[in-house]
Amino acid sequence: MIDYHIHTSRCCHAVGTLEQYLAEAENKNLKEAGFADHFPLGLLDYIPRTQVTMNPEELEQYIEQVEALKSNFPAVRVKLGIEVDYLPGTEKKLEHLLKQYPFDFVIGSIHFMQNWDFTHPVYANTYKERNIGELYRSYFDLVKNLCESGLFDIIGHLDVIKKFGYRPENDLEPLWCEIAEIMKRNGICFELNTAGRDAPVGDFYPDRGLLKICHQKNVPVTLGSDAHSPDQVGRYFPEALELLKSVGYQKLAAFNRRTISAVHL
Repeated sequence: MIDYHIHTSRCCHAVGTLEQYLAEAENKNLKEAGFADHFPLGLLDYIPRTQVTMNPEELEQYIEQVEALKSNFPAVRVKLGIEVDYLPGTEKKLEHLLKQYPFDFVIGSIHFMQNWDFTHPVYANTYKERNIGELYRSYFDLVKNLCESGLFDIIGHLDVIKKFGYRPENDLEPLWCEIAEIMKRNGICFELNTAGRDAPVGDFYPDRGLLKICHQKNVPVTLGSDAHSPDQVGRYFPEALELLKSVGYQKLAAFNRRTISAVHL
């Protein structure tokens, strides 16, 4: 079993040492643990209202620390990942930056829409001011652009727009099919992110309906806890594995130096 979405205290909203995260991974019999802390937004010339990523000068230190653990912690295979906010207009700069580092995988995520950090609890009341149907369409338009950028290996928390329980009244299946087709066409993987179980929505990202369509379209899936504390590593993974099997998945995507492979569930 693998967990490809583990944060560190460098992002300013997680706690614990890397060794503590790996000890929990070993305790839960994980074979691979992928650190994927937040890429410094400062390197993309974006400063959010609340600091949610490491500082630019910390990136090299983060990489060195994770790379050192690959040889110093043999019980679990350690992978060097990064979670990058997709910000339209920064694609060329990001492409240049990512080429400089030996990442095993790059997660592309969306947390910001027109300077609104819609995943942050402090700003959750803004949902009440929005048309939820239009909001979903705008969010998934960004997901399409993320897929087509060619910059990322994995889409993080695919339907995180539902985090605070706001859902549109219209049928989402046509949108889900469109998104899955774009993911398949662009050769991008997605994660079954178990953090949503502890969010107000109380559901994994993505939910069963979208997960099932992704399987029908042969879109590869991996697994991530989005851990921000050591105890969250591998959270709800037994349930997540049963869900994956129930919709037909038999393999998880794994990565090494940004090359995809498959491991059996």
